[in-house]
Amino acid sequence: MRSAKHIALIYIIIMVCTFALSGCSGAGYEGKDLVDRAKELHTGLEAAHITVREYIRGETERGDGADKQNSPVVQEIRYRFVGEVMQYMYIGRDAATGEEYYEFNNGTELDTWHTGDSGWSFAAKGSEGYYSYTRMNRHYFADGAQLLDDHIYAVKNAKVTNEVGGLKTVRIEYSDDKISEIEQMSGVSDYTQRYSVDTAILGGRCTRQEISYKKDGRIYVYSIAIEAEDPSVPIERAEPEELQ
Repeated sequence: MRSAKHIALIYIIIMVCTFALSGCSGAGYEGKDLVDRAKELHTGLEAAHITVREYIRGETERGDGADKQNSPVVQEIRYRFVGEVMQYMYIGRDAATGEEYYEFNNGTELDTWHTGDSGWSFAAKGSEGYYSYTRMNRHYFADGAQLLDDHIYAVKNAKVTNEVGGLKTVRIEYSDDKISEIEQMSGVSDYTQRYSVDTAILGGRCTRQEISYKKDGRIYVYSIAIEAEDPSVPIERAEPEELQ
């Protein structure tokens, strides 16, 4: 993803999936059917709004649900498919430095902006520097297999909990040894994922994913909210505050 070159994004989320695919692809765990179904349904979305919140605290510090809920949004994307082409508006933020990166693609023109730029940079379709995503060449956030990757090779334990209103939570714990084999995950422990799956109304679609782990005496939590949107509504370019 080009935006990773412009701003420090969440390596725990956008890491390469090939290592996971080389693992125990035939293994199973409680709730795997729900996660697999959620992946398929996410890939089938025609339009969506996804936000990623980052919550960090020391292992000895106390935290609560309000802290997580009000934690800063570090990635946000709105997208829709028009025919085979994906239109999208992406914003990446570094909560520690305040740096921001904006990327807008209307299907024929790509506009980018990074903190400190005096204006937008753009490239037209077919020109050097232009790139796009399609149904076949999917953006990370529009690909259920990538966004909702369950890293099956490293699963240690899993449990499904029935919630109110037909919701189900799939909680997966991972082996420290297996997870740390990935270069970007070196030193990570207690890696856990939670999938919130709506089986009553949305047929098994994942509406929220939470990733948490410990590293260097700190606890990191990334909460990913997924909302389906109306694909008939055009994607609009958001303007950075510096350009308003």
